Amino acid sequence: MVVKNAMSQDGVEAVMRVERGAYVLVVPWELNFGGGVNEVVINLYRQIAKARHMEPIVAIAEWAVAPPSETNVDGRLSVKLCLRAPESFFGLMKWLVTAPLQLVHLVRFCRLHGVVAFNLHYSGLSAFPIAVARALRLYKGTLILTFHGLDLASARTSPAFSRALWKFVLRYSTTVVACSESLAEDVRAFAAGLPVMVRAIHNGVDVDDLTKNVDRTTELLRPLEGREFVLSVATFEPKKGIDVLLRAFVDVRAARPDVALVLVGRSSTAEAELRELARILGVADDVFFFPDVPHSRVSLFLERARAFCLPSRAEPFGIAICEAGAYRLPVVASRVGGIPEILTDGETGLLVIPDDVKGLASALKRVLTDRELARLLGEALYRRVTCDFTWERAYAKYSSLVSASRICCPRHLEPSETRRVK
Repeated sequence: MVVKNAMSQDGVEAVMRVERGAYVLVVPWELNFGGGVNEVVINLYRQIAKARHMEPIVAIAEWAVAPPSETNVDGRLSVKLCLRAPESFFGLMKWLVTAPLQLVHLVRFCRLHGVVAFNLHYSGLSAFPIAVARALRLYKGTLILTFHGLDLASARTSPAFSRALWKFVLRYSTTVVACSESLAEDVRAFAAGLPVMVRAIHNGVDVDDLTKNVDRTTELLRPLEGREFVLSVATFEPKKGIDVLLRAFVDVRAARPDVALVLVGRSSTAEAELRELARILGVADDVFFFPDVPHSRVSLFLERARAFCLPSRAEPFGIAICEAGAYRLPVVASRVGGIPEILTDGETGLLVIPDDVKGLASALKRVLTDRELARLLGEALYRRVTCDFTWERAYAKYSSLVSASRICCPRHLEPSETRRVK
């Protein structure tokens, strides 16, 4: 390959990025803590880099920055990008004053990297400037919005002015993605009357990475030595139904006093309430809380657990269930949201009605006492996960939303702005 005019290695890499086109994954925060959304973005980035059809970039929607600020975080090209929307009708005039400069920086960023797609995750209205750029034909690439659950709930309950902005964003989006068919139906209701395509793309799990790249430099599990336990991995918040699990565990412990309950999750104000509930129920000595465990250490619990439980009151998808399946664990979960799209009751797991304490306790006792049932459920879920819920499969569906012509030659770039490689 001969490059016209001598240029540095960095220059060659920049040209190659433009030629391939960049796929920009936009999030509202840094990717330095655990959580389902972060795992989705990190794994999609990894798959984009592996496929080499496009250049992956993580963009953090940061209002305070002016020109984009690029860094390398854990081997990922990361950019802080000003993506600001007006907050109210009265703030619209102020936004209009700053919008031209914001759009200039956005367009320059697109041209520098040859951006063919923006994919916003848990975006809020940070998609608004990109939608404006599409409306003005300053950016002609793909705009994908991915909803994960609470972000949609926030959009649906936002003030009238924000909902009007959402309608504009949806109108100028190429595709809106939901992480389950159940959530996709909610998105369609939210976007009713607008010419927008809504698709469900299930999240996945990288079984090899999850099971092999485990951080063992810790003694986290020392309090559990010699104990069998039921594991739940979920943020400590009301919608996850951990209070229901604690109440069900009273019955489980009565039948199996040797079994403990392990709760791994992101800390929140609800954690103290859950600890107090365990004390009131008289099971505190057998309930172990592990807040804010890095994702690389969650596998330490998955590989030791006897069963997994996700008793959610609402669950857009349930990526934790897929991770439990990677370890062939029998799973008991609520029949809500996207969970039945992963689990078939009696085949790949046991499903119970949300808030049904007795039903949850009964299902848990079944998998704890019937080892053959537990084995069959775990094996069936493992086959389901490794076949249908992989990141390769998810990325293939995302990449299909970007037209082949834009991948080969980004149409929003003028020929004079692209240095060619022969």
